[in-house]
Amino acid sequence: MRKDGTPTIKSTSNYSSSSSSSGSSGKRYSPPKQRKLILSNLIPRLSSHHQQNNCKKVNTAKKAESTSGDVRRFQELPHELIIHILFYLDYKSILTLSRASKQFYTLSHKNHNLLWQSIFQYDFNLHQPSMTPYYQLYKNHFELHKRWRHGHVRTKYLTGHDDSIYCLVWLGKYHIISGSRDKSIKVWNLHNTTCPLQLTRVHHEGSVLCLRLSKDNLSLVSGSSDSTCFIWSLPTLLPEKRLVGHTGGVLDICLVKNYIVSSSRDSTIRVWDKHTGHELRRLTGHAGPVNALGSQGTQVVSASGDTTIKLWDIETGQCLRTFNGHTRGLACIKLDGCFIYSGGQDNKLKIWDIQTGQCISSLSGHSDLIRTIDTFEVSYSDITANLNTYVSSAGQDKRIMVLDFGYDLTLI
Repeated sequence: MRKDGTPTIKSTSNYSSSSSSSGSSGKRYSPPKQRKLILSNLIPRLSSHHQQNNCKKVNTAKKAESTSGDVRRFQELPHELIIHILFYLDYKSILTLSRASKQFYTLSHKNHNLLWQSIFQYDFNLHQPSMTPYYQLYKNHFELHKRWRHGHVRTKYLTGHDDSIYCLVWLGKYHIISGSRDKSIKVWNLHNTTCPLQLTRVHHEGSVLCLRLSKDNLSLVSGSSDSTCFIWSLPTLLPEKRLVGHTGGVLDICLVKNYIVSSSRDSTIRVWDKHTGHELRRLTGHAGPVNALGSQGTQVVSASGDTTIKLWDIETGQCLRTFNGHTRGLACIKLDGCFIYSGGQDNKLKIWDIQTGQCISSLSGHSDLIRTIDTFEVSYSDITANLNTYVSSAGQDKRIMVLDFGYDLTLI
């Protein structure tokens, strides 16, 4: 952690984009090798020509004439060929070249969609309609990947709970719902962080330990230390069903197709029919309380007090993989794309590759147990590399940490 309290990021592996599938969530920026090899002498010579024009520095007549000749011959090439050459340069080199002459500036300008469309589609293996503003899209991609690599974020803290915060969910772009040991549920607006809306229509007899929103944001599921779950309708927040069966407090919930999956202090994971509320099956294998769940498709990840993470196929009940790396018990987990985000008693927020089981990064920023994690992708474009621009976490230090990887990027 830095002196100002902002988080730091530590890489724990030699991870590269090749370990994940093309276009997968969180793919790291890796420009083609030929962009660093081809035309390696071109940029310095053109750049020196630009510096001579701006600073009026002339070394010798012979060198100036040679450099001027190089620029002139390059400028005389057909525009189509110049654009093809620009394609082999990386982002920074194109910006350098754009300062060499008005012609290069025009050809590499953000309004020249053909160039940036080609580069964007090659680098990120993603395709969009031709009317997409590819320059800004590429710029956002490039900046987001750089911020993820170096941990450059803008952080804000939301205060208002009287005790430890147990659960967080995003409701749209600018609202967060949180539940706490103080038995309250609060709705936060990121544009007005000092005045959260507190909800009082909670029918649980114990602390609210977990919250989960449906994909359509029309229902909310909560779990409590009273061993029960409630299904609530939104936006009315009226209770619809009560799920009873666990012998210990319900520690987390996830929604998978027509199932509600819950984990408990009783070390089991239970699968419920969301329409009838009946228990369908229970999953066993953890040696301690199952503190957190995450889901994607038909797969569910579970985090336990036994320090392990398990990946399950919820329809078959099979355990697909076990992840080891935390030094103390886990309290929260998030499965998003090819990555798993986890946190617990070691105060570290860790990022895992779901395909290899490898721990990619470890972030510091909290001073106590991390209770909950969530991510959100702001629409800087419809397909901002499927990167999460927000990662939020909260815990027993009584504050919410929001990691903003998309700060100051232009909305498209």
